[in-house]
Amino acid sequence: MKSIVLVHSMNIDNMEPFVSYYKNQGLDKTLKLVIIDSSEKTLKVKFKKIYYTYFKKYHVIISDYPTTLLGRENVVSIAMGHGTAIKKFPSDEELKNEYALKLFQAVKSADYFLTTSERQNELEFRNPVLDKDSKNQYLPLGLPKNDYYFDAAKVEQTYKLQRKQHKFSQKDFVILYAPTFRDYETSESVFDENDLQRINNLLKEQNAFMIYRPHPLGGTIDEELLVKLNLERIIPSKSLALDAYQSLCISDALISDYSSICIEYLPLNKPIISFIFDEKEYCQKRGLEFDFEDENIGPGIVVKEKDNFTSVLTSLLRGDFDNTYWTERRNRCLETHYTYPDGNSSERIWKLILKSLEE
Repeated sequence: MKSIVLVHSMNIDNMEPFVSYYKNQGLDKTLKLVIIDSSEKTLKVKFKKIYYTYFKKYHVIISDYPTTLLGRENVVSIAMGHGTAIKKFPSDEELKNEYALKLFQAVKSADYFLTTSERQNELEFRNPVLDKDSKNQYLPLGLPKNDYYFDAAKVEQTYKLQRKQHKFSQKDFVILYAPTFRDYETSESVFDENDLQRINNLLKEQNAFMIYRPHPLGGTIDEELLVKLNLERIIPSKSLALDAYQSLCISDALISDYSSICIEYLPLNKPIISFIFDEKEYCQKRGLEFDFEDENIGPGIVVKEKDNFTSVLTSLLRGDFDNTYWTERRNRCLETHYTYPDGNSSERIWKLILKSLEE
């Protein structure tokens, strides 16, 4: 009888390299793979989750998001984050939520917790409240979704294909602006109508575009205002129907803040701007595990004042961050954030699963 490996995710695209390895290596001959994509809020998925939680036997569970499925006894359980720790996760406020705490405790009951680096081993799901009962063995094997970005040929293919499909020329400079979600109202406004018009004009002058891709729970630009203005050079990602991987591959530079997307982007070694206009407030209300100024940790040009944004954007479009200093700094940061900067995370994880099933 085949052993059953249960894959749980809130975005199954993040696990695609892991699933592909299973198929390409012929592991289906000895293992059965069952996928639960919790982003699908259908009755079928809900029943499937209940079925495997309470009634159905499985041998391995791997999840990139907190789930009580990880708490099953006599099962090889593998947990990992869906990103890399920059912000404090979970936050102190989240731990006060009884249901969230139950999910986090399930994560800490897993046999293994996977990260991208030794540094992350000390940061992810590390909290005195959770660590006191932790069963996790931390392993920096990498995350499957980051395997995408180490395949230079595939990245280049996606770059050309998506540019052609969305009518960007090879000469256009495309910037992805992908801020994270803030679970509080910022005390500062970010970009008003005049700011957006000014940025749009600059982009037009420099033959550039900005794709705005906010976190699904919210961003820093009023999307209704953006749609109303219908700016030629600032494009909501929704109108392009690009997934996260395609958005990063198509871009020549990234603007973000406290999102782990900047760590995903590192293998491409392209310019990154860390626009952290509310760093002090974010640190107080959410918590940070990241020094943006450290040359071995922070890979991006730091912008803390909105008034400086346009001038740094001008420098970016002029090519000021393509020099040796920034190329080498990004490479050093890559080594900090990836113990194995090779795109073989899925292979390492499957080897861990196979070894665990033999024990």
